[in-house]
Amino acid sequence: MAAFFCGKLRPSNGIIGSSRRRIIQLQRAPFAPPFERFFSSERLPSKDEEQELAIAASSSKKVAGNAELVKTILRDYGFTNAQISKIVAVRPSILSCNPDKILLPKLEFFRSIGLSSTDLPRIVCANKSLLSRSLEKKLIPCHNFLKSVLLLDGNVAKMLKRGPGILLYDVHKTIAPNIAALREAGAPQSIILFMLTRFPRAIHQDTQKFKESLNKAMQMGFHPSKSIFANAVQVLCEMRDSTWDHKMEVYGRCGLSRYEVLLAFRSHPLCMYLSEEKITRAMDFLVKKMGWKPAAIARCPAVIFLKLEKRIVPRCAVIKALLERGLVKKDICLSTFLLPSEKSFLDLYVKRYEDDVPDLMGVYMGKGTSHARI
Repeated sequence: MAAFFCGKLRPSNGIIGSSRRRIIQLQRAPFAPPFERFFSSERLPSKDEEQELAIAASSSKKVAGNAELVKTILRDYGFTNAQISKIVAVRPSILSCNPDKILLPKLEFFRSIGLSSTDLPRIVCANKSLLSRSLEKKLIPCHNFLKSVLLLDGNVAKMLKRGPGILLYDVHKTIAPNIAALREAGAPQSIILFMLTRFPRAIHQDTQKFKESLNKAMQMGFHPSKSIFANAVQVLCEMRDSTWDHKMEVYGRCGLSRYEVLLAFRSHPLCMYLSEEKITRAMDFLVKKMGWKPAAIARCPAVIFLKLEKRIVPRCAVIKALLERGLVKKDICLSTFLLPSEKSFLDLYVKRYEDDVPDLMGVYMGKGTSHARI
């Protein structure tokens, strides 16, 4: 199958032709036996031993030559020396493989489904066992199934760039049952495609865990027809129960009730991925220093994702200066001034009130007194 597959593929810039010529010139050879046993200070080697030594030396050269040929082929497909070294460190057997039968068909397969000379080395280095997988029994069946769902090679390539590890899993044991479970839950093709291309790691989770995550997401109020449903399933699939409980505790220490944490999760599921430090620092600043209620932050958890020093603090300094002068409403929503782009914020809250608040731009840049008091 591999030979048939490769026979249909077109050579890329003469790479395959030149590689095959090198293979014909230098075929794989068995490993040479150790040389130490031929040398002794007490006697000279016999003629039979001299002949065996010559054969061993010749075999050693062939093995070294095969290793160099493998490296050359990998370079032809875009791998750098550093990337090759990483692969060899984990999979040293690749240097002794038959390039014509083992290596080239797989590299051409990956090239044929749309992986560029930049994408392919990165994907293989991230999943070094890909090149050791059977082309006919693992890689091609998995690809064919994924293409039957995603319809286009371009979509498959897009998915592999985000989660190439999916090719390492058994199609019939994990991937197919999980996609079937999505369909049974009512997820349309658009959501399945979205989930495969954006969150492929969730698709090859244990099927029982995957189905439990689907049920939890729907119980929390997520609808399978919405893209945010895919986000929720991803988090629930990939996060351990102990980690989930810990994040609930962290948000609880910051003043949020369990209901409010779930409210934040329904609004932005990825908020459960944030580190304890980032959650704590953002909540402490917004609640303790700026006086916003924890519930207000739960309604707009996207603000916790923002950089504290570069975005939250300078913008809050401006809003605080405007609040002190009654120029904005006291119940101003966090999302109205923290989420807009830099240009929009400057137009709406800095340039607009520069005549009313002296040196408002200085406040924003961290030079004003209002900024210092925060």
